[in-house]
Amino acid sequence: MSSRFHVYTCARTSDRETLRRDLCTSPAIKSGKIGLTVLWNQTSASSAYARAMEAASAEILVFAHCDVYFPEMWFERLNWEINRLASLDPNWAVVAAAGITKAGELIGRNWDSSLVPLFAESGGLYGRALAFPVPIVSCDEMAFAVRRAAGISFDPLLPEFHLYGTDLTLAAKKHGKTCYGLDMPLIHNAKPQLRLGSDYVRSYRYMTRKWHDWLPVPTSCGMLSSNPLTLPARRLRIRHKAIFRRSTYSTQRLPDPGVKAAELGLRRLLAAPMVGTSILQQN
Repeated sequence: MSSRFHVYTCARTSDRETLRRDLCTSPAIKSGKIGLTVLWNQTSASSAYARAMEAASAEILVFAHCDVYFPEMWFERLNWEINRLASLDPNWAVVAAAGITKAGELIGRNWDSSLVPLFAESGGLYGRALAFPVPIVSCDEMAFAVRRAAGISFDPLLPEFHLYGTDLTLAAKKHGKTCYGLDMPLIHNAKPQLRLGSDYVRSYRYMTRKWHDWLPVPTSCGMLSSNPLTLPARRLRIRHKAIFRRSTYSTQRLPDPGVKAAELGLRRLLAAPMVGTSILQQN
């Protein structure tokens, strides 16, 4: 299984501690069972990942933020989900731990440190359990996987570090491929989103020009739309929340995401659908 997957992340020099605390302590990565490539100090995620795909040899390429922690059994579950999906829809190209449907529903259960106040009553997990993969039109970039044989890749011209997951899912759809959200809980040890800066604006404007005829498309940061008022209104809402509704987000990040994963029982959640299958017997 280990040679089937490879993980890629973009990081700046200032992210070294975050990378060490979160992604690098993921059990499968820490043990060397799953390979990790860190792309340092890139000018854009999409261009960096496009080059990575050209040199890749693994069957399934996983792209993740450096503040993501993959719990024990996460890659076993990914393997199981992909094998199941191949029998349901061999035309798939992208799967995501947090996908967005055409109706704007966020698909996938995860724990996010910045969203703890909103989901305190549910133990911090947001999203609902899924019996089967759900078709999506975009995805959150915190963690998603691409089937290399699907023949799609990232746009090297998309600037900055935003919306490259949405661009990839739209490219898949344009080429007749399918994308799905999966129920694969993980830890996103993230900072809260307090603003949409000029870097996001550059990515957004590139995307609205490129995909004008395909819009609107819901994303994890709001609607991608050709309406010129959509983005300014969203930027104002986010700043208003950051200033006047501070109780709805958290700035506390986990010192040890493995402890939270154990507290939430993520190993059990990830293993539950696979009970009795050969993959659990092999691990």
